[in-house]
Amino acid sequence: MQALIFTDLDGTLMDHETYSIEPARQVLDQIAASDTPLIFNSSKTRAEIISLQQQLNLHCPFICENGAALYNYKEPDYSGPTTYGPAIESWLGKVHDMRAERGYRFDGFSDWSIAEVSKHTGLSQSESALAKKREFSEPIQWHDSQEALEEFQQELTALQLQLLEGGRFYSVQGIYDKSTAMHWLMSREANQNKIIVALGDGPNDHAMLNAADVAVIIKSAKSSRIQLDSPSRVIRSSEPGPEGWQAAMSKILAQLNSAELSNQENTHG
Repeated sequence: MQALIFTDLDGTLMDHETYSIEPARQVLDQIAASDTPLIFNSSKTRAEIISLQQQLNLHCPFICENGAALYNYKEPDYSGPTTYGPAIESWLGKVHDMRAERGYRFDGFSDWSIAEVSKHTGLSQSESALAKKREFSEPIQWHDSQEALEEFQQELTALQLQLLEGGRFYSVQGIYDKSTAMHWLMSREANQNKIIVALGDGPNDHAMLNAADVAVIIKSAKSSRIQLDSPSRVIRSSEPGPEGWQAAMSKILAQLNSAELSNQENTHG
């Protein structure tokens, strides 16, 4: 059996604090050697994901900014993305005007310098510069009351925007999620009879996980809140981050390989 793998990055494939992927390196190499599609489906920007793919020598499509756009890394100029949300420049000013008029207390990436993004995220200066290259979404930290948060969400709805909770920030963005582009890719692979595997650790991963055949919920501070009803199999890792990712994917790939071997044996009698 072949798999089509969708994975979140921060807190899932990457350690929540250090952003290291090294504990998952063995399985990543195994996946790369098998030509199994590994599709990053992350809140990270296009620039961040391209940089990571280059480091890992991966050449798969990827989904950025919580499902805002699907890019094909094989295209040398990265032109012609499939987009699912409005560009940030079309609405960010309106959100900032709303903040000023209503007195909401929050700040986000567009307010921060590269050094401040680094302070809030733990990313290096160069990584923070890539993280600030946002095209569709604005990660924010909320400093106001729960009541004000609910009012803010209602006002965003009137602008055809939403507030999505991630592992570290809230994200102001259009009406889409991590399953939107995922479904389009799945439709392209529908005749390939592939098992859809998804891995994530936070509330913003819910739609992606619920669209999979096999959903892996990576242990995190917010993972217990993820409740799924659609996948045929749900796995909860006992370890967080890349350790949990490696353990879960090792088992899944071994089971898929066993099923493939069994099918070959049955075919050849």
